[in-house]
Amino acid sequence: MNASDWYDLPLDGEDFFAGLSLIVLALFFIFLYAIVAFVMFRGSDETVGFRYLFSAAISGILLLFNYGVWPGLVILTKSEITTKSMRPWVQMYLDWAWFAMCYHYTVIAWSRFIAITYPSYFRQQTQLYSYSVCACCYAAALVQVLSTHFQSWYVTFYYEPSAYGMLAENFEKYLNDGLSMFFFIYHLIMMSLPFVFYTLAIIFLIKHKRSVNASHLLRRQATNTSTSTHHSKQHFIEMRLIAPCVFNTVLFIFGQILITLGTGEGKWATWSVMVLFCANPAVNPILLLVFSSAIRERTFDLLRNALVIKERPYSTINHRHTSSKTNCTALSNVKLSDASRSATSSQTFLTLEARGIVTENSYLMHQTTDV
Repeated sequence: MNASDWYDLPLDGEDFFAGLSLIVLALFFIFLYAIVAFVMFRGSDETVGFRYLFSAAISGILLLFNYGVWPGLVILTKSEITTKSMRPWVQMYLDWAWFAMCYHYTVIAWSRFIAITYPSYFRQQTQLYSYSVCACCYAAALVQVLSTHFQSWYVTFYYEPSAYGMLAENFEKYLNDGLSMFFFIYHLIMMSLPFVFYTLAIIFLIKHKRSVNASHLLRRQATNTSTSTHHSKQHFIEMRLIAPCVFNTVLFIFGQILITLGTGEGKWATWSVMVLFCANPAVNPILLLVFSSAIRERTFDLLRNALVIKERPYSTINHRHTSSKTNCTALSNVKLSDASRSATSSQTFLTLEARGIVTENSYLMHQTTDV
């Protein structure tokens, strides 16, 4: 079946599966990643590493939408959604989000290296400094997009509904004119730099474990106990963050190898490429929840508090209704004659107090009438 015939037919089971699976997969991990990102943002005042991971989460959520929700809607609607003239600009946005994610791998690896080798310096980083470094990832991605997309050798990709994914406008030009080699070299660099930082950090941990423990003991003896305990706890959290970052980098490299080697031919091959593009950011929240006990506990606390808050509105309204009835009763009781007001007010107050329903209004009225 060619593409023109596919457009004339209604959606079949394969179309629904391809489109809905991408959308459901992306929306689920967008929701999960958003929760984890919110937890890291709230804890970024104390844990500096959360700031870099939060920035990476923003780019990850964008990728889940770009390569999950968007192509899923394209398949289900049998429409490119955007016009043909907008393809270059859509490609610029897609590449910008992808390059920003790639730069975050290196920045996060650098942050793990600094957090382990220079913990005091890393702990003193201001939020302005940390987020400025993160902003450089997005700025560098924008510069790279603007410097490459207007070159004669650049080839535009677009979403093709019948192909279940992205196709190149000129695939031969993509292979032979340099764009394929450009992407290969770029991703090779982006895969190599993080491992340089992670390798140096792990070597430092192995070589200086005893010396670090000894110096930490001396600092605890020379400084305030509560302060040193807090710093050691934060340093432990920073060290534990290296595990999910390393695993995520390994999965990123594995995904790039699969994409480079190819996943076959046909619509399911291009669909699997979309799944691989989604898999890179989708595994991030899972790895963070599995390897970081701090993120896991704070996420569970957030969800637990959210469930408790849902039960509060009814109890609050019921309490206000009861208080209003009590206030009305107390106010009606004070409309007595001037001669018996003091005695009646005292009797009413004692009655309310005995029943355990004394309100602020009834107490104030009792004090006023006694005077």
